[in-house]
Amino acid sequence: MDREQNKGYIMIFAAGCLWGTIGLFSTLLQDMGMSSQAVAFFRLLFASALMIPVLIVKGKGLKLFRISRRGLLSCLLVGLFSQAFYNMFYMSTIKHSGMAVAAVLLYTSPVFVAIMSRLFFREPLLRHKVLAIFINILGCILTVTGGHLAGFSLAGAGLLTGIAAGFMYATLPVLSRIGADRENPFTSTFYGLAFGALFLFFIVRPWQGIGAPFTMNMAAALTGFGIIPSALAYIIYFGGLNHVRETSKVPVLASVETVVAALIGLLVFSQSLGVVKILGIALVLCSILIMNKKTPERL
Repeated sequence: MDREQNKGYIMIFAAGCLWGTIGLFSTLLQDMGMSSQAVAFFRLLFASALMIPVLIVKGKGLKLFRISRRGLLSCLLVGLFSQAFYNMFYMSTIKHSGMAVAAVLLYTSPVFVAIMSRLFFREPLLRHKVLAIFINILGCILTVTGGHLAGFSLAGAGLLTGIAAGFMYATLPVLSRIGADRENPFTSTFYGLAFGALFLFFIVRPWQGIGAPFTMNMAAALTGFGIIPSALAYIIYFGGLNHVRETSKVPVLASVETVVAALIGLLVFSQSLGVVKILGIALVLCSILIMNKKTPERL
C-alpha cells in the first residue's frame, strides 16, 4: 500500500471520526425544539453558507467556485441522492420502525458499495473484503443497539425505506468518484452540501419543523454542526477520495463514526457501553484492519 493510499485512508478515517459527532449536535438541536427534518436541512444550509467565505479567502477570489461540468453533475447527484434522499428515507424509517431498525438497515451500506464498486469500477471482490464487510455490519449493529432488539420488526414501510436509506448512504463514495474527487475538496464539499440543502428544502419543508424561537444557543449549535461533522468532515472526505483507488474500502473505514458516537454517548450523555457494545466496537475496528489486509486472495 503506497503512501498516497495510506494518506487517503487516514483522511477518510478522520472524516468518519468527525461524523461521529452528528448525534451530539442533533440531540442538542432537537432538545431545543427543532424537528429531525429541520435539523438535517439546517445542517446542510449552515455548512454550505459557512463554506462561502472559506472558498473566497482560500481561492483569493472566486477561483474555487469554478467547477467542471462533470464535477458539477457529480455534486448534484451527491446532493440529491446521498444527502436529500438519504435523509428523507432515514427519517421515514425512524418514524415507521424506530431508531434501532433505521440504524441496523443503514449499516447494510458497505454491501451496496462493494456491489457498485464491482459493477462500475471493476474492483475485484476479495475474500478479505467480504469478511470485513460482514464483520463491520455486525459490529455496527451491536455498537448502535447494544444487542437490545426487543420489539425489533423488519416489515412494511420501515423495511423498504430503511434499505433505501442504506443504498442512498452507499451512493456517496460511488457518485463522488464520477467527478467530485477530481475537483478541489473545498469546491466539491460546497456544491455537494448546497445541492443537498436545496433539495431538502423542497422535500422536508423545514420551516414547519422549528417548534421554538430561534436563539443564540441554537445558532451556536447549528454553526458547530455546520463546521465539524459537515463542512470539515466532507472536505477531509473528498480530499481522501483523491488518494483512494478502492471505493469498496471507504464505508468500512468511515464506520469508525459508530465508535466515536458510542464514546460520545458514554462521555457526554452518560450512556452505558456494556459488554455487547464493547464487542461491537472491537468488531468495527477489527473489520477496518481486515479490509486493509496487504495480501488478499480473490474469491
